Amino acid sequence: MVKSDWNQAPLYDVIATLKGKDRPDEWVVRGNHRDGWVMGAEDPLSGHTAMMEEAKSIGALVKTGWRPSRHLVSASWDGEEVGMMGSTEWAETHADELRKKAVLYINTDSSGRGALGADASYATQGLINQVAADIVDPETKASAQARALASLQVAAMSPGARDSVKEQAKAAARTGEAPVDDMGSGSDYTPFVQHLGIASINFSYGGEDEGGVYHSLYDTFEHYQRFNDPGSVYQALMAKTAGRLVLRTANAEVAPFAFTAAADKIAG
Repeated sequence: MVKSDWNQAPLYDVIATLKGKDRPDEWVVRGNHRDGWVMGAEDPLSGHTAMMEEAKSIGALVKTGWRPSRHLVSASWDGEEVGMMGSTEWAETHADELRKKAVLYINTDSSGRGALGADASYATQGLINQVAADIVDPETKASAQARALASLQVAAMSPGARDSVKEQAKAAARTGEAPVDDMGSGSDYTPFVQHLGIASINFSYGGEDEGGVYHSLYDTFEHYQRFNDPGSVYQALMAKTAGRLVLRTANAEVAPFAFTAAADKIAG
């Protein structure tokens, strides 16, 4: 027998802002949810703690007198597991303002050990690759971009590889860029990209972590530290990745989008 609790309760989003010195009406929005089904060590706290570390680092920059060119918004979402309620309600409440001002939404959720992967608006592929090329994968000591490219080639050569993966691998070998995957749904980028049409990135590290505890009471800190990301080295890498995505977008003279990537994807 399954017994479900259908009571209603308030949700609480926590929103932090940092005013841009040159373009306060252009927003870079960064989010991760913090509600979990039970313990939630991997989903969502692996991503949420990385986002908090980014915020601390940006706060340290501010104390030196630095300010971002664009406005920064950092969001800790509630109610993701019951249907992305916190992010959806916030996006709907601020829909008109977001349509006018939001340049990019950057989302994370759960993450672990392994290669970088991203579901994203196609025009952000170049930005993601530039960031990935500048950070070092802690296991291989190669760049995160190089590891992502190698992981894709291995997947394409695996028995039973899908034709779409093989085509991605061919394109990556030709361009030297790791591709981004299509944005479906299932995390807090949904109201931004699908309801409001705002360019979005959703990324994580993974492929060499040990799952099997998704949405269960076994998704504990002990399990995560033993099997998913010992020493939290990939959580640190996630903070470095998202932090660079936020700051490069915030400080770019022109929004760092390359629409040729979208054209290439559609043509394919």
